[in-house]
Amino acid sequence: MSQGTQNKGGDETKNRILLAAQRLFAERGVEAVSLRMITTEALANVAAVNYHFGSKEELIDEVVVQHMMPVMRERMRLLDEAEQKFQIGVVPVEVILDAFMRPFLTVMQESGESRELFCKFMGRCMSERGDKLPPKAIRVAQRVVKRITGMLSDALPDVELEVLSWRLHFCFGVMSHTLMHEDTLKTVSKGVSGDPDFETTLQRMIDYCKGGLKAGSSALTPNSGGQSEFLF
Repeated sequence: MSQGTQNKGGDETKNRILLAAQRLFAERGVEAVSLRMITTEALANVAAVNYHFGSKEELIDEVVVQHMMPVMRERMRLLDEAEQKFQIGVVPVEVILDAFMRPFLTVMQESGESRELFCKFMGRCMSERGDKLPPKAIRVAQRVVKRITGMLSDALPDVELEVLSWRLHFCFGVMSHTLMHEDTLKTVSKGVSGDPDFETTLQRMIDYCKGGLKAGSSALTPNSGGQSEFLF
């Protein structure tokens, strides 16, 4: 067997393990999935996991990084774009929230993964691995959160930073819960919630979180027209 054939076979095995792990993590939760369950789903063995990743924890890190890093990069790109657009004045809260939340939609579309699988996995990452992110992802996440908090502080100068930090934390919760449990809402509402596309759901999350972030604020900010103002 040639070296090229061996490498191809190894890559295919590695990809099967990654996909199997993602599916199982999304469906059952990271901590509930055993290495044996992953290898059975991937038609692989524990030795293959150890060879490609080193351990279950390193496999988890690889799956998380593979999905979180594109989201983080897209957030930074959209924040750059927003600051460029609103060079005079401050970036509106809803624009900051869009840059914070939209990357999930963009990255999902680019990945080609099913909406259900992608959303549930990302929700699990946020709710179950938020305090256990790989070092590489933590560093990037800290830069993103610091930047978003700073931009929100500029837009809402009369909201104390401590309060603003908590409100942004609540926004994380809204997004995590929505990503993981949209199907639950459809069930308990007996269909009243409808079947909105992701863009509609995104706008509803932004509207809801915007209200929470602005609560009690009297700050003024320019709208997209540049000069006119509106009350928060």
